[in-house]
Amino acid sequence: MKHDTPTQAQHGPPEPADLTEISTFRLEIFSDAVFAIAITLLILEIKVPSAEDGTMLHGLLALWPSYGAYLFSFLIIGVVWMNHHTMMHCIRRVDRVLLVLNLLLLMCVAFIPFSTAVLAEGLATGHGDRTAAVFYGLVLTVGGLPFNAIWWYASRDHRHLSHLITEAEADVIRRHFSMGPFLYLGATLVGLLSAVASLTCFALLILFYMIEVLGSRKSGPGPAHPDRDGRQSDPPAHGAVQLPVGPPELTAGPIPSDPQAPPHARPLPVVHAHAMPAAPARVAPPCPSCGRSDYSSASPQ
Repeated sequence: MKHDTPTQAQHGPPEPADLTEISTFRLEIFSDAVFAIAITLLILEIKVPSAEDGTMLHGLLALWPSYGAYLFSFLIIGVVWMNHHTMMHCIRRVDRVLLVLNLLLLMCVAFIPFSTAVLAEGLATGHGDRTAAVFYGLVLTVGGLPFNAIWWYASRDHRHLSHLITEAEADVIRRHFSMGPFLYLGATLVGLLSAVASLTCFALLILFYMIEVLGSRKSGPGPAHPDRDGRQSDPPAHGAVQLPVGPPELTAGPIPSDPQAPPHARPLPVVHAHAMPAAPARVAPPCPSCGRSDYSSASPQ
């Protein structure tokens, strides 16, 4: 006869897997690939100068707009990638809606190399530099919309977030992410007056987010619990029970039993090694020919 295990008897049959919810592994792998390609394409917009019209040094110095646009875009993509990495660390599962929102974010990230080339061209020629700055800022502002949508959707009712972050911490992050598009939009509107002033605002925003990301490493979401070796480990999941490490006699001593508890609920007695009786010494049988019992230790003649 087949008997159910205690786990099955207590918790019942396992629930069927929800096919609409997917692990974040493939989403993170695909996103990292797009970030890596987009940040690599930035350098391809910087062309090698020609020495026909002057010295090579003069040609390299004339590319300062391309260097500046490359630096801005590289740091911006890097900050977005770091925040995306932190966000995915708090999200334990995704569905099709999150996949679509993440795809829209990656579409905006892949468009940054083109806006970088437009900005560098406008600064190099001096014609349409304000238009180039406004166009560059609008690309960054629009890119912040799907980024915020991912966190707003994932943190709603805390249904896609892990136990590493509380609802209060999720609300703080939501308000923090919401400032991004408005700050980028403000720096973009400054470009209507001056392209240099607009880029200065973007530089300050990049510096602010870099300092904040580096400072957030000291206070990550969710408390950590030390294990028996003193290392920090993740807190247990909601509803999980933490069991003691090792047998009872090595942790907290014998467990006292309740005399009023039923027999099946009382703990088993702890048997220590020093209480075990010693095994009797093994005696060799006597030799059938001579009757000696220590023939096994005698040296051969």
